[in-house]
Amino acid sequence: MSPAIPHVSESRPGKPGEPSIPDVLMAAFRREVLLNVPIHLFILIPAACLMAHLSTRIDRVLGWGGIVREPWNIVAGILLILAGLLIVWYTYGYLAIMGQGSPGTHLGGPVRLVTTGPYALCRHPSIIGKWLGVTGLGCVVGSPVFLFVVIPMLTAYSLLAARHLQERRCVELWGEAYLAYRRNTPLVIPRIRRLRIKKGMGDRQAIM
Repeated sequence: MSPAIPHVSESRPGKPGEPSIPDVLMAAFRREVLLNVPIHLFILIPAACLMAHLSTRIDRVLGWGGIVREPWNIVAGILLILAGLLIVWYTYGYLAIMGQGSPGTHLGGPVRLVTTGPYALCRHPSIIGKWLGVTGLGCVVGSPVFLFVVIPMLTAYSLLAARHLQERRCVELWGEAYLAYRRNTPLVIPRIRRLRIKKGMGDRQAIM
């Protein structure tokens, strides 16, 4: 799970300059976003499928069965994969618009620091989408080893890479602006209090 670099926009939801949901979804078809597709399509997804397949073989050796019975494991898995795909699609499109560049660090990354939209909730929202996707894959293949051994290892790698590799580059690019953003925004899991505050602010703006 390779996280996108968080990328600073001064616009706020509901104000001029904030992209609409259709605009964000269509931005996923921009060239700078589509250039990220090959690494996912030909490397990351096949690697995840291979690890899932090997995990099922280990399950058989250990005598471990599926956690959820068919067809509910497939239904749950497909729903998780779709939810994860939608989150990654939205965050990549949002980053392409507001960050004015590619979501992928291997393609140069964004040129502006984005702290609005999904990046106001956490610094690496695409990791959430990718975690949901691989969890959905684990449900579909019904592998306890993949769900409880492989996925935690992939998650740990993604978090460490995001925090210590990608964010190092963010600090180099945006300095104190990024450090302030990092101090006030969680790595991946949004704070409940922050969600409540944002909802309250939205309600007050609606009243005004």
